[in-house]
Amino acid sequence: MIEVQKLVGGYDRSPIIKGLDLKIEKGEFFALLGPNGSGKTTLFKLITGQLPTISGKVSICGKEISSLSKLDKAKRMAVLTQEVQVSFDYTVEEIISLGRYPHQRGIFKQLSKEDRKVIEEVMEITQISDFRKTQFRLISGGEKQRVLLAKALAQEPEILLLDEPTNHLDIKHTFQMLNLLKERQQTTGLTIFSILHDLNVASLYADRIALLHNGSFLEVGDVDLLRKEEQLKKVYEVKVKSQSHPTVPKPQLLMTPNHSTSIQSFNFEDSYKMKQSEEYIHVEFNQPLRTISNTCIGAGIQWLKHFCHFHGPRHDLQQMMEKYSIPHEQAAGIMTAAKLEDMVIVTKEIEHIQMMAIVTGGGGESIDIMLFIDAHFTDGALVNGYMAATEAKVKALQGLHMIDSQKAPAGTSTDTLLLAVTQQGEKLSSAGSGTVVGIGIGQIVYGAIKEMFSKDLEKIH
Repeated sequence: MIEVQKLVGGYDRSPIIKGLDLKIEKGEFFALLGPNGSGKTTLFKLITGQLPTISGKVSICGKEISSLSKLDKAKRMAVLTQEVQVSFDYTVEEIISLGRYPHQRGIFKQLSKEDRKVIEEVMEITQISDFRKTQFRLISGGEKQRVLLAKALAQEPEILLLDEPTNHLDIKHTFQMLNLLKERQQTTGLTIFSILHDLNVASLYADRIALLHNGSFLEVGDVDLLRKEEQLKKVYEVKVKSQSHPTVPKPQLLMTPNHSTSIQSFNFEDSYKMKQSEEYIHVEFNQPLRTISNTCIGAGIQWLKHFCHFHGPRHDLQQMMEKYSIPHEQAAGIMTAAKLEDMVIVTKEIEHIQMMAIVTGGGGESIDIMLFIDAHFTDGALVNGYMAATEAKVKALQGLHMIDSQKAPAGTSTDTLLLAVTQQGEKLSSAGSGTVVGIGIGQIVYGAIKEMFSKDLEKIH
């Protein structure tokens, strides 16, 4: 559909694009990525014919673009650029009607019923019908972008070329536009070639991407290229962390600002305060902790500041958090039938790493564990630490002969486990049961559970 062969081009015979080869298939959404100055707009202009090549060739639908007339190009491809230049006071509808020019016949180029039908359709799907009679110069930048997209779609092209199509758009309209483009691609076989700056947006919508750096392709392939953190750091000169989107099998990137590495360390023992009554336990830290849990509120991997146990039925948890003015967006919440005055708090230090475990339950109730560690874990270490704590709980219960004696059937356990780390100090890539930290986790969890059940036995006797 679009083929670039040994393409060299630039301005005033000075090559910016240096011998590129690229092939974009019919019906593909292809995104061109790269930092400012990498040559994206130059390549775009070479492909669209706005800039003459120095050498090499660009072919559209099997024909060299230089051999196509303006009318032939307009029938095959539509172009949406960042440059919005309208010299006359055209209305929005008049701007869009210009997109039908390649399809009009006769000397006077009158709009046909089919032309008007297409114009109505594209105004409707781009949500600009309400200001169809408004002069183009009077609408906002985001609205202008949507009008120009509608004009491009009115051409009914086989290929749509877009230079930063979401420029000037807010989040809502960015996703509306890209959802529209993706739908047209999937239903009509439209081929899309787009420059995008937002790497996360490119990952969500593109089928393939090319990473342009200093006028050359570093790599061309599917969006999993965005998992190559070192390559992205080289190109964009910023530290990035790639992770998977929670609901879509695509990578998403997190940027790390320089100031995040200059945060002063804090004393763990002075970093939190605890409130306790018969109704609740609330541990509040001064700074958010990296947390993994299966709590009723705040489950998964999060950054949280508030850690709460409440006594009562599970469906009252939200209400209880509101009662005590605990922001649930920043909290992990546990609801238990156990008496909270019987909780056990155990602290431990291993290799200068502070740990604190809070355990409630026993007496036939669910066992709920909150484990706080003053250390810096990778995501892998966080999961390993969680497993180490689980293994320690199971071993403790086996040693006390409490497994499944009074608890719910296998697979229906309501036990809760939370592991939270301060993320300060040297980064630990592993916290499994075989490591020093993993052993410490096992010891503190085992000891806390044993102490809790010892209290129960004392009550019985």
